[in-house]
Amino acid sequence: MPEGSSRAMVLEAPEVLVPAEFPLPRLQADDGLLEVEMAGICHTDVELFRGNTTYALPIIPGHEIVGRIAAVGPVAAARWGVKEGDRVAVESIVRCGFCANCIIGRYKYCADAKVYGTFTSCELPPHLWGSYSDYLYLAPGAIVHKVPDDMSPELATLLTVAIANGIQWTVVKGEVRLGSTVVVQGVGPIGLSAVAVAHDAGAALVIATGLGSDGYRLALAGEFGADVVVDVEAEDVVERVREATGGAMADVVLDTTGNSGAIVASTRLVRPGGTVVNAGLTGDKTLTPIALDGLMHPEIRLQHVFTYEYESVRAALALALKRAYPFEKLITHHFPLDRAEDAIRMSGREVAGEQPIKVAIVPNGR
Repeated sequence: MPEGSSRAMVLEAPEVLVPAEFPLPRLQADDGLLEVEMAGICHTDVELFRGNTTYALPIIPGHEIVGRIAAVGPVAAARWGVKEGDRVAVESIVRCGFCANCIIGRYKYCADAKVYGTFTSCELPPHLWGSYSDYLYLAPGAIVHKVPDDMSPELATLLTVAIANGIQWTVVKGEVRLGSTVVVQGVGPIGLSAVAVAHDAGAALVIATGLGSDGYRLALAGEFGADVVVDVEAEDVVERVREATGGAMADVVLDTTGNSGAIVASTRLVRPGGTVVNAGLTGDKTLTPIALDGLMHPEIRLQHVFTYEYESVRAALALALKRAYPFEKLITHHFPLDRAEDAIRMSGREVAGEQPIKVAIVPNGR
């Protein structure tokens, strides 16, 4: 390493009690170490546990990340605007910073990215590449967002996935604006967050749809700003939206369900010239029979979406700080790290009599 290089300075990891066979990494000037406060469980984690995904095993799961800076190099501290002890939310993608996509701000398409909890194996030094852990390695390309000390860990955990994706898919990609009529299909964590986002953006009418068997989630939709709530198991969703809109149908339909029938129905809920945003994954073996010719004459835009971007996280923080919506209610169950399997089974709805919305792991017992 050349003399004077930013990576020439070696920082000692913090004094912590850990087994000798699991030493914490020694840090350089431009990286850091996070003490994980809370890790949200995503449906992706459930599918990983069930063997339905092909990630770079072995991995430490967990890509919804909130914690406190345990140690940080001076270059990283200046870049991220943090110091030891600060609470931060961490994005899942660690960008390379140099490829064309990173340079133009599309780092979520970085070909050389590392991804916490999914696509980066824990065999890669320094091994701490997931938030189901006491500590997480903050690589030089990590993206961290400082959050207030008085914000609950639940709310902070929801910033980078539920609320940010709600903003990305509803306002950024769906172009919901003042006076819009919006239908959100699915009342999971992101669906309910999207309801709040649409309401906060000034939508004139927000309709939330879901399963009657998800009674608790449907009941929360009104608290998040839904004007109309539709139980698709008991009502014809197309007729109900037609009735609620006086036949005009919706300007924007966001489908978060991953159900092929719901996606097809979404194309019937939108007005001519409107937008259907598809955020749900149906699975590789599922064919969704959409009659594309039927979308041509009314010029319906079918917009697929992937994940949030930096500005959406900043907007999510601003929305959360308004304290206008009960986002904390989305995290319904908490588990310690040594019960991670129980937490995943709960999130996967394998526990009779429970209606989880989002489950969180609390690694350090707070």
